[in-house]
Amino acid sequence: MISPDTKHLLKSMMILWISLLSTISVSALQIDVNTYGFFGSQPYTEVYMRVNGHSVEWKNNQASVEILMYIMDKDAQIVTYDKFELGLTVQDSISDLLQLKRYSLSPGNYTIRIEAKDLNKRSNTLEMEQRLTVIGFQGEMAISDIVPLAIIRPDSALSPLVKNGFYMEPLAYHYADTARSQVNIYVECYLPTKVAQDIYLQCAIIEGDITTSNHTTLLTRFKKLQGLEVEPLVISLPIHVIRSGAYYLQATIVDKQKNILAEKESHLIISNPIADIAYLENYNETPENAFVSAIQADDMDYVLKAHIPITDQNQAGTLRALIRSNKIKSQRQFIFQLWKSRSPANPEKAYKMYMEVAAAVDKLFYSNVGYGFQTDRGYIFLKYGKPTHVLTVDDELDAPPYEIWYYNHLPITSQTNVRFLFYNPSLAHNDFHLLHSTCIGERSNSAWEVELYKSVPMERQGNTVDATTVGPNWNRNARKYFNEF
Repeated sequence: MISPDTKHLLKSMMILWISLLSTISVSALQIDVNTYGFFGSQPYTEVYMRVNGHSVEWKNNQASVEILMYIMDKDAQIVTYDKFELGLTVQDSISDLLQLKRYSLSPGNYTIRIEAKDLNKRSNTLEMEQRLTVIGFQGEMAISDIVPLAIIRPDSALSPLVKNGFYMEPLAYHYADTARSQVNIYVECYLPTKVAQDIYLQCAIIEGDITTSNHTTLLTRFKKLQGLEVEPLVISLPIHVIRSGAYYLQATIVDKQKNILAEKESHLIISNPIADIAYLENYNETPENAFVSAIQADDMDYVLKAHIPITDQNQAGTLRALIRSNKIKSQRQFIFQLWKSRSPANPEKAYKMYMEVAAAVDKLFYSNVGYGFQTDRGYIFLKYGKPTHVLTVDDELDAPPYEIWYYNHLPITSQTNVRFLFYNPSLAHNDFHLLHSTCIGERSNSAWEVELYKSVPMERQGNTVDATTVGPNWNRNARKYFNEF
């Protein structure tokens, strides 16, 4: 059974994953943090960090990020901390900055706090927190946390990423796309006492709510255990026929009678447009999906692009593939499936209501670069709904026209008092771009004020190169409006 802390972690991971794959460009520092617990001869926790190489500043073909990490107990007391730099050159075979740290922590609940700074652009910073639960080892049969792998190969180098003679790089964000036809997972099984009967490691991919009976096991792989005190294993799970979605990975130790002796769960996100479209092409017609048959081929580009803001990220690749295709049946079925999941009672009514809003957004924010819902303002409006309040400013001499959208509450991210700041540096009609927001998953720019008031470079506060703010002036009110309105 998945604990409340694990559910919170899965939700946090999903929000982080969405933020990094958002269709609006995110240029701020991006870091994926995963934790994995192992027992072995001495229990320890691995903290794995991946800094997106596209989110850092490159100078002289090099990138460097300073990391300050604290691990705090439930009373907010620091139990350990670390400070280090991650570096990368373009000659390296990977595009991201990787680090793996191991800590011996007592059983309990912790918070990992990370403060990161791009050393080539010091205004590019990130602060984040993540929960960690360390489970004690009582000398019983047990399984380590499940580690989905992006890369595994034989290696004998002295590196934190090398274990048991293999280089093992965890799969970023637990996200698998069409670049891989299978997912390799690493687990360790612990058998403190000799077992009298044959036992097996069973690994599975599960669809649905694993905490209830409302789930389906999509595939299963077995491996007979040798009965070692510590047995490391790599299991390959084919995913090429699994449709896009959020799934569970489950590892269990079972006996011949399939009795569960130990178990562990994790999550896996799959993006597989090929399997999705094959499913949609073979979907049987039903009376309830008849309304999508009325969507004409000439209108399909408009309809599909209008649904980009509300499409789950694990379906985004499928939607993009459908926009490029001429598979009218799959296109119609995609729209039906989306609304069937969002409004099971009356998908047709929900679809028509949404398209009325999309048409209004298209008209309101239309520009010469595409439909109105393809602009940043149109995208945000359809994704999060109508803002609670909008402040439009077009009379500041030091800044181009800008707007601040205020949301009292965003159910998608469970946030309150969320702000979005759009600006129009080109002065062209409706050419507003998202400059900064406080919304999880959308563009965050610590130097937004410098960009907005770039016409007064000598007014920047602090180091003019890495400054994030400009000096106060009666003609510069964006910071006050953004923070205090």
